[in-house]
Formats: sequence, structure tokens, C-alpha cells
Amino acid sequence: MGVAFGGGSARGLAHIGVIRWFEEHHVPIDVAAGTSMGGLVGGAYATGMSAEELRSLIAAIDWDTMFGSTSFPFKNVRRKEDARSYPSRLEFGLKNGLAPPAALNDGQQVDLLLARIAAPYYGLARFDDLPTPFRAVAVDLRTASTVVLDRGSLATALRATMSLPGVFPPVRRDGAVLVDGGALDNIPADVVRACGAGFVIAVDVGAPQDDEIDESMFGLLGRTIDVMMRSAARAALAHADLTIAVDVTGFGSLDWRRADELIERGYAAAEAHRDALLPHRLDDAAWQQWTAARAARRRTALPTASFIATSGVAPGDTALVERSLAPRPTQPVDIAAIERDLAPLTGLDRYQSVSWRLLDDRGRTGLLIDAQPKSSAPPFLMLGLNVENTTSETFRVGLAARYLSFDAVGTGSELRLDGTIGADPAVSASLYEPIASSRAFARVVATANRRTFGFVQDEAIVAEYREDRLSSFGDLGVNLARGSELSGGFSLAHVRDTVRAGDPGLPEVSGMETGAHLRWLLDTQDSATVPSRGVRFVATLSQTLASPQAEGATRSNRDLTQAEVIGSWFRTAGSRNRLFTVVAAGTSFGDHPLPTRQFTLGYPFVLDAFGIGERRGDHYAVLTLGALRRIARLPDFMGGPIFAGGWLENGSAFDTHENADVNTHLAVGLVLDTLVGPVMVATSTGLDGGWRTIFAIGRIIGSPASRQYR
Repeated sequence: MGVAFGGGSARGLAHIGVIRWFEEHHVPIDVAAGTSMGGLVGGAYATGMSAEELRSLIAAIDWDTMFGSTSFPFKNVRRKEDARSYPSRLEFGLKNGLAPPAALNDGQQVDLLLARIAAPYYGLARFDDLPTPFRAVAVDLRTASTVVLDRGSLATALRATMSLPGVFPPVRRDGAVLVDGGALDNIPADVVRACGAGFVIAVDVGAPQDDEIDESMFGLLGRTIDVMMRSAARAALAHADLTIAVDVTGFGSLDWRRADELIERGYAAAEAHRDALLPHRLDDAAWQQWTAARAARRRTALPTASFIATSGVAPGDTALVERSLAPRPTQPVDIAAIERDLAPLTGLDRYQSVSWRLLDDRGRTGLLIDAQPKSSAPPFLMLGLNVENTTSETFRVGLAARYLSFDAVGTGSELRLDGTIGADPAVSASLYEPIASSRAFARVVATANRRTFGFVQDEAIVAEYREDRLSSFGDLGVNLARGSELSGGFSLAHVRDTVRAGDPGLPEVSGMETGAHLRWLLDTQDSATVPSRGVRFVATLSQTLASPQAEGATRSNRDLTQAEVIGSWFRTAGSRNRLFTVVAAGTSFGDHPLPTRQFTLGYPFVLDAFGIGERRGDHYAVLTLGALRRIARLPDFMGGPIFAGGWLENGSAFDTHENADVNTHLAVGLVLDTLVGPVMVATSTGLDGGWRTIFAIGRIIGSPASRQYR
């Protein structure tokens, strides 16, 4: 008897319930075929897993990680800076002209899951040699035809049948470009019949025709795909002797987190056909014999790999792979350890995904690291939208873009070109170059930018001061760890400070400025929006050596020494709660800088009941304690969690210790992890009576100085 497991995205989890009913009633599955999620469940079952093992496998999956923006925890410090400056999940490539992202998800976590399932079957000649003979169904975009996968890498076959266009990138294999087979054969009963099954059962987990239609954009897209798959399935179902149509009313294609309910629906659907199924039941003795034969064909042990091989890994990254995996050839294969070792490679952003598998080479077992280069990048084009309200009614909007190229002037080098229009327009170029393949590096940056500083009084901007700066600086630094760097250097700039509106009581100056700086950055957080763990800490020390000064002015940036530390710390309290602390402090020691170098309050989590520019000083210190709770999440692939919470802020910006009044603000709001970056909507109230509504898109945790040195 054979079973065809149909596709249906999350609804395909119901297949596990069907399998459980078969096991409990001693109904054997002698051959299986699957498409999409049916391919994953059917393929995992074919490796010898039981229904309970399948349920445990699904229960252990972190779906937020599986379909979220998964590489941030593994990025090096420069890639984390990119992600924070341009937090949109939409990545554009420029390798062959401007190209949008190939899919909403890179498939990295799916690849790792499939590698775990298929690992023991690395030397398999045909899928007929699995404990249960199996076929995966995909579609070749080149030939517009169905492809039945029956040999080769099992993990690759499962990945191909799950590659829903637009959601996951296609799989390239043997010259074919393979995607989800549901478009042409969503319930492959014909494939099961071709394998010689005498009785064919088709399991249909597609959306019922009378299910209520979600008329949102994504709901209509999902229903359109369901209709296409249902139409393609009709011909294949003609080959089935029995169709088990699971009642999935009320379940969407993204309801991965309702696995237990879907499994029960699958079990109930099989029970509804018990009269048709029980004639195929084996007696106890025959069932024991059948299960023993299936168990004898199962592989669970993993060997010791005697060598490491790579495929698709850039020459400059091969050393990273060899260094990370150096102990593996002397130890039995440890899947969790291999995944940890590959994390730095996945965080480089150079590859679509990085997977692994075992291979045989003339009697030796090796560990193959298979990196899939991105088809359209590098170079990359990153786009960002930054919106913040300086008062409750006044907004600053900026559109930013970054061109990023790897190996621009040698292996490991990076070229960044940035541009911003709108509020605080700027252009800049940065070249990063490793020194002799070591952890040390050199960096040169040239920037032209304009910054406008508003003076806020009674919720209104009463004056504006502007700085135009043309500058360059050079750095020498060292990468202390993947998430940490120390750098320092000298800068040269021409600055022009002018009064743009009102009367801020400040001088207008123009001339050359020179300085030196030292910066330490540590970033171990696992998200650029709302981390579940980790610390981000930036410490800067700067010395302005020369700067233009107006005669008789009491404020000047000449011979200015400043230091600043900014840190944020997050931890998880239960599965849905985040506790966090933000610390920010800076000093100008005994100097009195112009507003261009003063410390400003009013940013999210930095005394945000003040309008931006309402309070500034030569020194500042702020401590914020907060808690956020995940209350919902955006649809998978469209974003991440939605958090609600509150935070308490205490601190001050002041010129002298005598006028350092302590301000206390209490804020409540929402933080959304969206496809275009974090969005924050909040309201903050000061104990002194101040109040402000906060709306921000883009980077939301920071301060003026942190932005200056990023």
C-alpha cells in the first residue's frame, strides 16, 4: 500500500495525525511520495521515524527562527552595523543589474533541519533503499515539467519540494531549477501508483472550497496558490483508490504553531475512513514482522569524518571554514556542534545558505560544507527609511541607501557608499581592508553631510542651528572577536556652522577642524529590533585638536575632549517577555562645545518625553529600565513579533553639576518588527508635566553621539 502526502504549507502537519492512526491500527505504508510540506513529513517518515518522533521533531522547531531574520546572531560586527543602519529585510543585489530579493526567506534554517533528518543516509544510492521507499516531487522551471526525485541527496530533494516561489529560493540540481511541486502535482498519487503500489491513498490537506476567504493581500495570494494546487491535484487524484480529505477549516497556510491541533485533525480524518482502511490492517504478528524489517533498514549512527571539503565557499572564506571545523575530522559527527561551527559563515551575508552533509570518497567519509552563493549579490544595495518626530507634531524623514561590495581591492576588503536625502542629508564612502590576513584592519572614510539642530520650547521649534561638514578620517583597528572591534585614528574636516532660523544665541563659524578618536564596540545581541539576549556597548573617546572659533564666543569645539558610553542589555523572562536596560552617559569634561557636539535628549529610551533638542548639555547620563511582552506577530515572512511594554527613564543633560536636575519619564508603547525595519509607537510622560507621542521607523535605540560614530 502507498500513500501520497499532499502539499498545504502548515496544514501539511496534519499528515502526522494520519500516520499516527495508521500505526495504531497496524496499517502499513509500503511506499510514500510527497509534495511541499507533504514531502517533508513523508520524507522524514521514510527515514524510519515514527509518528511520535515526527511530532517531537515539529514541536522542537522554533518557528520564529525558522521563518524570521535568522542570521543576525551570527553576523560579524560590520554586518551587524549594516543590519542596524539598514534594518529592512528586503535585500537587493547588483551583480547583474538591480535585482530584488530571490525570496522572503533564505531557507538557512530549513536547510539545517533537513540536514539533521537526512544525515545518516549520506551514502544512499536510491530512495528505494530508505526504510520506506520514497519519492519527492518538484517542478523544473526551465522545462515547466514535474520532476520526481528518487536518488541523490535526500536533504536536497526535500528542500526542492518545499521551495515555494517567492518564499524560499529555488534549488539548482543537475542543471534544473527546482521549486515546490504543488503547482503541477500537489498530491502525487500518480507517482505512488508508478512505484507499484497496489492500493493508493491520497491525503489532501488543501484549503476546503467553502472555507472563508481572507481578502487581505496575503490572504488572497495564499488562496490563489491553493486554487492553482487544487486544480493541478485533480488529475493526480484519479490514480488514488482512496482520498483522505483532512478538514482544515479555520487553519491557514502559516499556522505552524498550531501543530497539535492539525495533527488531531489528521487523525480524525483517518478515523472517518476506518471502514475503508481496516481491510488493509496487518495482524499483530505480521505487523511486528513489518516494523522489524523497517527498523532494520533504518540508519541512526553517524561516522567520524576523516576530512573536510567545501563547495561554493569563496577562497577568502575557506580558511574560516577550516579553522572553525578543525576538530571535526578527529571526532564522531556532532550535528549541533557542526551547526555552531558554521554560524560565522552564515553570518557573512555572502551566501544564500550554508548546509552540510556527509559524503563517501574512495572509502573515506568526509564532511562537505556546501555554500550556495547569492545569485544577484554581492554587490548589495540596502535601502532604509528613517522617521522620527522631534515633537509630537513635527517629523524628520530620511531615505537612505548603501552600496556594499566585498573584495573591492583585495580578499576581505569592503567598500561602502552611503547616501541620505531628506533630514540630515549626507554622502559617504568607506573602504575597509584587513592587514595581512590578520585580525587587524585599516579603514578610510570620506563624508559630506549637513545636520540641523532644533531648539524646542513648549512643543515648538523656536530656532535652528546648522552644520555643514566635509570630512575624512583614517582608522587602524583590530577585530577582538566576531562581535567586537577596537579602532582609533585621526580626522580632518572643513566645518561651517550657521544660524538657520530664530536666535539660538550661538556664533557662526567656518574653517578647518582636526581631531583624534578611539572607539570600542561590542555587540552580542541576537536581533536589531528587540533582542532576546545579549549586550551592545559602544564607548568612544574623542579629542578635537583644532576647530574654528568666533572671537569672544563662550562656546567652541576647539581643544574639546569628550567621552561617551552607550549600552543596552536584554534578557528573556519566560518565552514571551523581554527585560532590558539602556545606559547612556557622556561628558565634555571641562569644555563647553557648540550644539553640534553637545549631548541631546529626546530619543527613544533616552528621556523620550522631551522633544528632540528640547534638552541638551555638555554632559548627560540616562538609565532606563523596561519590560516588553510579545502580544502578537506579523505573518511569517512579512515580519516578526509585536511587543507591548513600558519603560522608566531617569537622567539629565546639563552643563554643570549644579544644574543637573534629575528627570523621570514613564513611557508605554508598541514595538513592531516589520519587513522594512522596526516601528515604534509610544507615549511618554514626565513627572514634571511634559508629554510626547513618539513615532519612529528605523533604528530606535540610540542617541545623537551613537549615530555620529556608527
